[in-house]
Amino acid sequence: MKSFFSRIGRFFGSWGFLKFVLAVLALIVLLYLEEDWRGAHAWAVTKAKWEAKGESFDYTKFIPPPIPDEQNLATIPLFEMQLVKNPRGDSVLLPNLEKAMRNESPYADIPQLSNWMKGEPPDANKIQKTLADDYAKFFPNQKPPADSLALFDALFPFTADLRSAAVTRPQFRYNSDYTINPPDLRPLGPVIKAIPLSRILTTHAVLALDKKEPELALGDIKTSYILISGIVRDPSLVGGLVAMGASAVSLGAVYHGLAYHNWSDQQLLDLEKTLRPLNFLDTFQFDLRTEASMAVNDMEYFKTIPRSQFPPMVFDATFVEARLLPWPGGWWDNNARQLTDFHFQEAESVDSSQMLAYPVKAGEIKTEISRKADRAIAYAPWNVWFTEAAVAQTNVMIKFAEAQVWIGEARIACALERYRLAQGIYPPSLETLTPAYIDELPHDIMNGQPYRYQVRPDGTYLLYSVGWNQTDDGGQVAYKTGYDVATKQVDYEQGDWVWPTPNYNAPAK
Repeated sequence: MKSFFSRIGRFFGSWGFLKFVLAVLALIVLLYLEEDWRGAHAWAVTKAKWEAKGESFDYTKFIPPPIPDEQNLATIPLFEMQLVKNPRGDSVLLPNLEKAMRNESPYADIPQLSNWMKGEPPDANKIQKTLADDYAKFFPNQKPPADSLALFDALFPFTADLRSAAVTRPQFRYNSDYTINPPDLRPLGPVIKAIPLSRILTTHAVLALDKKEPELALGDIKTSYILISGIVRDPSLVGGLVAMGASAVSLGAVYHGLAYHNWSDQQLLDLEKTLRPLNFLDTFQFDLRTEASMAVNDMEYFKTIPRSQFPPMVFDATFVEARLLPWPGGWWDNNARQLTDFHFQEAESVDSSQMLAYPVKAGEIKTEISRKADRAIAYAPWNVWFTEAAVAQTNVMIKFAEAQVWIGEARIACALERYRLAQGIYPPSLETLTPAYIDELPHDIMNGQPYRYQVRPDGTYLLYSVGWNQTDDGGQVAYKTGYDVATKQVDYEQGDWVWPTPNYNAPAK
């Protein structure tokens, strides 16, 4: 036994073992050098290709320009940032809005609004009951106001000041630090708050319409869209997604007022003008260019910092190997190369200047990403960041297209209602609306043609886009299988995208 251990000791101390160790180290160095060169070369070629097309990787170019305080709604005290402790005890920067929305314990239950996209009218009685339950949480042993608007104001008094400030401050930009490096570490909590804030404003708008106070409701909608118009220029894909979500919520109040003929001609004109500037296809391209720039900044940052300094966002199992073993710089470069190709190619699946979406091209990109994600090396270090991001983002284009179709249809619906107010009936064709009731008709972004429209025998109308499949299905909405009638989900990849026909004679349930 001693002889065995003696031979082992002599081997590890021998010149042969030393040569073996040196050879392994040399191979590792050569591997790193080769991977560094290969990744850097591939990235340089990709970078030059897109820069030749006019694309920029300078993240600072995507930061929204400052707005004078007197015009910026985000400079009122409601949106000032304060350090607050989250449930884990960490101090985080959040706007005063967080407390104003009563997002402490016990939480205020912002009433669930109806799904207007399925033609469901909001239930004012159910909304008031939810608010009364909230009132009991925050004001125990006090009787809630009987009037729904007074009840709302008792819970969310900040909305009156917000509407008032919005009259003279038509723009919105958070004055947060946009220079954090890498950009992905910038806190997006304030941006995300736009959706619950829109829900609060829309709830108030619905209650105001129920009380026959449409001008008050119009103030809520305009305020919400000032917020949305700023969030769409947040330099992140999250900003675009949040803006679309907030817009979808706010359109619920527009729809509700149309369904029950609450809007006057001037109010309808104001609503159409409020919606007109929104271009979610432009937002889509802006966000993807921003994401490409962020990816380059991220890869450069992670390539240079010590592994021990990796932020929490990359401490999951996917990137554990990057902490244990430093990656060659070329692996980060290869992720940057693939990410920029993906983002810029996806940006080309729409033409925001012509207001056109190209579902076929988007489908080809999705198929290619799926093919790459199925590779055995999809989650290898030189591919993993690209795979994680690309798989998560391949379905976002349809969401932006859908959001823009809703805006186009809502604008036309406002013009149709203006015509009905003046003539007593809906027009025989959309062309009749211009220029008296709308300056210019938006076209269907899915095929560049006019929206499909017809007046039904009962006097209502059918208005729709040909949708993602670019096929006129006669105004038929497709639903996903596996859902019952109450929970049915629209299949936006099939069927037409239809503006829900209001049932004017049906009372809100």
